[in-house]
Amino acid sequence: MEENRQLEREFLGEYNLDVKLFEAMGFKVKQIIPVRSVYRIVTDKGFYCLKKLKFSIEDMDFIFAAMKHLKGKGFNSAFNIVKQENGDDYISFKGGKYFLTEWMDGRECDFQNPVDLDAAIEVLARLHNASEGFNPAVCPSDRCWYGKWPEYFSKRVEEMKQMKEQVLERPEKNEVDRIFLDYVDMCINDGEEAMQILSKTGYKILSEEAAVKKSFIHHDFVHHNIIHTFDGRIYVVDFDYCIMDIRMHDVGSLILRNMKKTNWDTDKALDILESYDRRNPIKSGEFKVLIPFFLFPQDFRMISRQYYIEKKGWDEEDLADKMSTKSEYTKLRRKFIEEYEKRV
Repeated sequence: MEENRQLEREFLGEYNLDVKLFEAMGFKVKQIIPVRSVYRIVTDKGFYCLKKLKFSIEDMDFIFAAMKHLKGKGFNSAFNIVKQENGDDYISFKGGKYFLTEWMDGRECDFQNPVDLDAAIEVLARLHNASEGFNPAVCPSDRCWYGKWPEYFSKRVEEMKQMKEQVLERPEKNEVDRIFLDYVDMCINDGEEAMQILSKTGYKILSEEAAVKKSFIHHDFVHHNIIHTFDGRIYVVDFDYCIMDIRMHDVGSLILRNMKKTNWDTDKALDILESYDRRNPIKSGEFKVLIPFFLFPQDFRMISRQYYIEKKGWDEEDLADKMSTKSEYTKLRRKFIEEYEKRV
């Protein structure tokens, strides 16, 4: 959580909040409030969310097209993009590009609250239904994930192996290195086993079916991207990472986020699947494809990458605690998967 907040603060610092930017947008600003990685703008024309583009124009066109597609399919749980006075979706200003969406005051979803969790599952099922038939003018290659899980699994396993070699070559090992080396072989084995299991599931067929349906997923369906407004509505925000992929990617990620908060309770995982299935029926093959998805040590791989490759400047003691916690997921996940396999 803290590393995410640090990244948000760093990104907010890149905004150029010049009065001329707001004049170009056609309003006068009364108040500017930072909220995660965006700004809540109170203006003479209403309340808006100001966001700076952090992707290429090709990526942003894809994201905007996805949001508009959902609206066109009757999905009213995503905010509208506010057009600029010239009709564009965004405005260029001093080397940066900015866009606006509506702002609704509300609270973030709480996955530990059963009512909130069920509402989140319901809106996710509707989002996936509405995503079908998406045909963007341009789809960046890294936004099209149909059939690519084996490729991505393989690359990430190789990355863990490379990081292991790098750490072994260090003449002196710190606490983070020692934790990493205690778990890396187990995580590499889990990654390789996940690839083997995936090859025996119906993943290829599921990907081909999703490609025919032209469906996409949110790909960042976390609690703070689900907003409950004070008048009882629910919205999904931040489509920055949306991709063309099978829906079980979103569903599996939602389950894993809940498992880390519920001591890997298999009953809770099955409840989430049952709740989703009521709104958007799941085929038997989709239950099976979640097994390799759950098995792959994404948490361990990600925090290791952030430390050894991206070289995030975190406090070493704090990072050691995070590395230890995420490494322990490897053991807990194994027991969870064994129980899950028996029951699906």
